[in-house]
Amino acid sequence: MRPAVISKIADAIAFAEGYFAADSRPRRDNNPGDLERDPTGKAVGRDGPYVVYANPQDGMEALKRQVQLMFGGSHIYKPSMAIVEVARHYTATDPDIWARNVSSYLGVTVETRLDEIVE
Repeated sequence: MRPAVISKIADAIAFAEGYFAADSRPRRDNNPGDLERDPTGKAVGRDGPYVVYANPQDGMEALKRQVQLMFGGSHIYKPSMAIVEVARHYTATDPDIWARNVSSYLGVTVETRLDEIVE
């Protein structure tokens, strides 16, 4: 998968997770994806169930790695999954709102498959 598409999806997830809001948990934890598992080995701690990174760059690297795994290497996510399907696995808070936020950020519908997202 092209790096630009990975970055675009990662930014959309960060938006849906509230990373761009001041004083949000993802921003405080340098964890734009609000990840509970560390796919890079760069975590420096935990904030409840969430991983904490030393800086925003490490957190974004981890989120991009998670998105890369969605395109191959994940036992949960598949490239053929629609954003709304991804949401059901990614967040427990409100998957429908999360899917709408991600798809809106990307300029697509919630039914758009991951492998249909372009630069």
